[in-house]
Amino acid sequence: MILALLRHGIAHDAGPDTEWRDEPRRLTTEGLERMRQAARGIATLELPVETVLSSPLTRCAETAGLVADRLGSEVREHAALRPGMRSDLLIDLLAEYHDTQGLLVCGHQPDLSLVAADLTGATVDFRRGSLAVIRLDGLRHGAGTLTGLYAPRVLRRLGRATTD
Repeated sequence: MILALLRHGIAHDAGPDTEWRDEPRRLTTEGLERMRQAARGIATLELPVETVLSSPLTRCAETAGLVADRLGSEVREHAALRPGMRSDLLIDLLAEYHDTQGLLVCGHQPDLSLVAADLTGATVDFRRGSLAVIRLDGLRHGAGTLTGLYAPRVLRRLGRATTD
C-alpha cells in the first residue's frame, strides 16, 4: 500500500470569530490558493490514491477536498485523525482499507512526524502543505519505506508547470 501523508494548508489563527476554538479554523485565502496549486502538483506524481482520509477539523477537510477533487478521489473524515492521532490508531484505520492500493491522509503536526517516524524510522518535518510518500509492506511499526518527501514549494511548482 502507498500511504501519502499531507499536512493541511495555511489556516487562520484561532480568534474571536472562532470563539478561540481550534476546530472551525479555515484555510486562509493564501492557504486555499497554495493548496490548489499543490493539489495540481500532487496529481502530477500519479500516486495510486483511491481515497483521501481527513481529520474532521475544518482546515484539514478543506485541504483534503481540494486534493481529492484534483485526484478524482473521495474524502472520508475520521475522528482518529484529529490532533493527537497516534500511529497505532492510524494503523487500525488503514486496516479498514487493506484492499486499497493507495491512501492519502490529511492531518496535523506533530502527529504526522511521529507517525512517519513510527512507520519508517525517518525524521520528517511537515511544514503546512508538505507531503510524504511511504510504501507500506505491512500494517505495523517499521514496515514502511519513505519513498518521497515534497516541500510545499516543490508541489506548487509542479502544479504551476501543469496545463489544465
